[in-house]
Amino acid sequence: MVARGAKGRVAAAHRQTRRGLGQAAVFSLAAVAAVVVAHRTGYWLPLHLFVLGGLVTAISTTTQMLAVTWSSSSATPDWAANAQRWCLAAGTLVLCVGRETDVVVLVDIGGAAVVASVVALIPMLLVIRNGAITDRFVPAIDGYITAMALGSIGLAVAIVMATGRAPRGWVRLRDVHVMLNVFGLVGLVVTATLPYFSATQARRKMSPRATPTTMRLTIAVLAVAVVIAAIGRWFDGGALTSIGLVVYAAGLVAVGAMLPVYGRGQVAWAGPRLVQLVAGLAWWCAMTALLAFVVAMQGDERPVLIALVIGGFAQILASSLAYLGPVLRGGGHRHLTAGFVITRSWLSLIAGNVAAVAALLAATELFVVALLIWAVDAAARGVWLLVSKRGIEPGDGVAEYVHS
Repeated sequence: MVARGAKGRVAAAHRQTRRGLGQAAVFSLAAVAAVVVAHRTGYWLPLHLFVLGGLVTAISTTTQMLAVTWSSSSATPDWAANAQRWCLAAGTLVLCVGRETDVVVLVDIGGAAVVASVVALIPMLLVIRNGAITDRFVPAIDGYITAMALGSIGLAVAIVMATGRAPRGWVRLRDVHVMLNVFGLVGLVVTATLPYFSATQARRKMSPRATPTTMRLTIAVLAVAVVIAAIGRWFDGGALTSIGLVVYAAGLVAVGAMLPVYGRGQVAWAGPRLVQLVAGLAWWCAMTALLAFVVAMQGDERPVLIALVIGGFAQILASSLAYLGPVLRGGGHRHLTAGFVITRSWLSLIAGNVAAVAALLAATELFVVALLIWAVDAAARGVWLLVSKRGIEPGDGVAEYVHS
């Protein structure tokens, strides 16, 4: 472990993050492939490859990296970070194979590994929090810990459901699992990060509205909203679930109000990356509100959820990777600027939003085409970024990027 406040702690955190984001990228591309390749479980397989293998892996590694860099705490030991990451990867693969082949014991083993990997993040983040020198960013770490707690419960519920041990209430368990994992685990992590990271993305200071008190209050409201929505799902209370989702959507509006005000210079510099970040938040908020209405009307929730994941979380993830990729590659300001040029993609922005609209309208062919274009563009730029790193020392000259 590199001591807190030590210069090498950022390099250690970046090294772990490069591995984690590489793993997340592989799972995300596999999810796109699963949309095209015929399989037994329909949309379940690509959705879980992306959410567990892609999003949760990215969350696992970036929460630790951001917490370490922001708080000036010591980095997580390599052995612990590697064990948690590989446990999540193996668990996701085994779970998906078990679900696809209908082998219950594999679902048990894979699901248990995924839950264990998420639970393990709680003490790892607590250690980082306890070693914090800079208190300004502690609310984000508190949000991460809350998200992991809700997600652990949601994932445990999902295992019970997937193994068929609750034949009478499996639909309700599925819905509880969605609330706790989509809006709790993933949603609270993104919520806790955006007010800080959106400033970093645009090279601006944080908004004066994003005070620690406001951050904590907003995260608490969102967490309560998730619990209300989950309870509503369990007791089959459409009205209660809708209330929870409406409160959640209002909380997302509050998050949007805590973002910096972007000027022409920030938009010109960050370009599609910044637009995609804001678009992702807008999709997330709009689809949450729409889901509240659909639940109340007992309509089909699937298109709305897929549009939320693609238009909201996937776009926020793509925007974040377009920034973090060049930063983690390193090499000083000249190479950093060149990297931002490589990852600057209007095609990614267009394809992401087209895919989200297609998902909402259940336009399957357009959805698949947009996803493929998005995946090919992302993969090509990722390879370009890696190939162009020759002669660059990893982590060189990038430690300052998080201190917006």
